[in-house]
Amino acid sequence: MEKIVPTISSSVRGPLGACHLPRLWLKIVLHATGRLPEGYRHGSGGFDGMTIEGLGLDGDAFVAYVESERPTYLACEAWVRAHATRLDAASLEEHNRIILERVKTEEAAAEQLREIGAGVPPGLRHAVSLNDLDDWTSLHRQVTAPVV
Repeated sequence: MEKIVPTISSSVRGPLGACHLPRLWLKIVLHATGRLPEGYRHGSGGFDGMTIEGLGLDGDAFVAYVESERPTYLACEAWVRAHATRLDAASLEEHNRIILERVKTEEAAAEQLREIGAGVPPGLRHAVSLNDLDDWTSLHRQVTAPVV
């Protein structure tokens, strides 16, 4: 089964208004169906962990729900609305600010820039931008690889 690079950006918000939640949902669904490429987190650590914690979700319960039910995005948001403890405007604003303003260490950014390749502005450390470029580079490699 072909792997699918999750190209929904962490900056994307669904109707609930939470950054990264659509990407987190997609990565867990892809993992549950065996289609998430190696190296992608799917429910813990990084922005995944920050989103689960920022919205006040039980991470294990959320991952189990998405893996077992494989809900549409809107059904996933309905589950989040029913189970999250931090969905007030101030909590969502703080969560989104943390995601959107995160920068990587110089070392982590440099490593990711080497993987992405040429053409990236030197000194770029904005985490969402680096992750987007990494996804797009991976997707480009996937779709332009010779078919065997």
